[in-house]
Amino acid sequence: MVHVKKCPYGKRSRPETEFWVDGKPQIYCAGWYDRMTDEPLEICAKCADWAFGEQCDKDYEEAKGKA
Repeated sequence: MVHVKKCPYGKRSRPETEFWVDGKPQIYCAGWYDRMTDEPLEICAKCADWAFGEQCDKDYEEAKGKA
């Protein structure tokens, strides 16, 4: 599921299929990580397309409620 048309970082990280809805994968971005701290970049953690963010959880709960 793409919420962001243009990546705020400039280039998306690898795609992650988080769940499926009606046979269609809901794809989010894995985000970029700081190699020194292994923490996600702040710009990625705030992005609606981040696979580990609140928007992904919200979309999953919405899809689960429709099923």
